[in-house]
Amino acid sequence: MALRIARAELAVAAARLEDVAAFYEQTLGFAVERRRDRVVVPVGSDVLELVAAAGQTDPFHHFALLVPGDRFDAARSWLAARAETLTRDDGETVFPFDFWDARAVYFHDPAGNIVELIAHAGTAERGAAGAFSAAELEGLSEVGVVVDDPAAAVAALERDLGLELWSGDAAQLAFVGAKAHTLILAPPGRGWLPTGRPAEPHAATVTLSGGTEREVLLAGAPERSVRRNGL
Repeated sequence: MALRIARAELAVAAARLEDVAAFYEQTLGFAVERRRDRVVVPVGSDVLELVAAAGQTDPFHHFALLVPGDRFDAARSWLAARAETLTRDDGETVFPFDFWDARAVYFHDPAGNIVELIAHAGTAERGAAGAFSAAELEGLSEVGVVVDDPAAAVAALERDLGLELWSGDAAQLAFVGAKAHTLILAPPGRGWLPTGRPAEPHAATVTLSGGTEREVLLAGAPERSVRRNGL
């Protein structure tokens, strides 16, 4: 089975849960499930869970949702009609990543998460046409995990979960996993695109598909961990 980010459980402020649920359900059109302490958002065959934080003040994260490679322009128009898209320094909203053959657009959700729609050319393309909808999103493409020592985290993920560094600098910003299905390991204080907001360590549990069933604790208090589900 190809590597996927099957589930991401990310801490958000409890006071923001209802606004988050309404945004993903009513504004973006996901089939949201509300639970007592979390909002469950199915994204393609993957699951995003935004979980009420315990003892953390306004946690936020960076994560990306995967757009089919041939549907970026339609997805960007769909998003722009529903949320404020974030801009580059020159005022443009499209962020080209030529070295990945990818394009992205960013926005904030009500919890302050920096959310990205990214399309990699040739990935998940089905030849669809017409208006875009949330149902076309392929899944979770990236999840940022903030750790004090990215290089040590890269080594642990390779040793214990068989994950590879496929892009970036292990010491500063590491892209681990596979193209379009990536953990981004960043140190505290490093600015996230596109706002430059300094990264903060908040609770996050990421579950990857396939491989031997194991879990790696990258940091505690708040806990940040990565597991493989063995399926």
